[in-house]
Amino acid sequence: MYKSLAMAFAIFILTGCVSPIPLHEQTPSPEYKNEQPILISVIDNRKKVKEGKPETFVGRAHATFGIPVDWSVEQILATDKGDKELTLTQWLQKRIVKGLTEKGWQVTPVDFKTVPTETIASYTLTEQESQQLLVLNLQEWFFSINLNWVSSFNFDTHVDTYLFDKEAGLTYQKTTQERDVIEEQGSESPQNNILRAYHDQLLQLLSDPALKAQIQQKSQTKIADTSTTL
Repeated sequence: MYKSLAMAFAIFILTGCVSPIPLHEQTPSPEYKNEQPILISVIDNRKKVKEGKPETFVGRAHATFGIPVDWSVEQILATDKGDKELTLTQWLQKRIVKGLTEKGWQVTPVDFKTVPTETIASYTLTEQESQQLLVLNLQEWFFSINLNWVSSFNFDTHVDTYLFDKEAGLTYQKTTQERDVIEEQGSESPQNNILRAYHDQLLQLLSDPALKAQIQQKSQTKIADTSTTL
């Protein structure tokens, strides 16, 4: 009974009178442009999923009586058509693709279950007529929030990022592991606080200077080759 009450309270808090932030505020848009077609893939390698949590699992809320309640994509992240049917990685992939597309990138989502080898990446890029493949491999992506008062919540992330080039193979690899303490805004709903935290983390990953350099280096090389040919 207590578990049911906690879930009801959590849903009540979540679906309060504050509307979800608009979709364009959920999508990361780094301050640089890629001139070449790129593939995007987000892979779920989270320990909690391997131990039995569904791929839609996103975090935990402490509601009435302090009882922890699991939250999923459908409950906290579904703000756009079709979101309720998505796993966490599909949701993140969708936001990344939309954000980059609106920035002017030529982006195509592609699904992998594991990080591809250089051979598989090159084959996929050739098949999809793209130059680069960006892979985010989630080792952790988890928040724990208390709904009984406005304070802050922990957002733990551990992501391995890879960039593959059709000819050069693996050109970038980085592991980002951190705990962000998200200061909640009293005027916002828990949903919006989480959506903004997701946006900021994705933007941080995509804005890494070394990743930018690799992406733009290939773009500039292709532009130069075209100019020489002309």
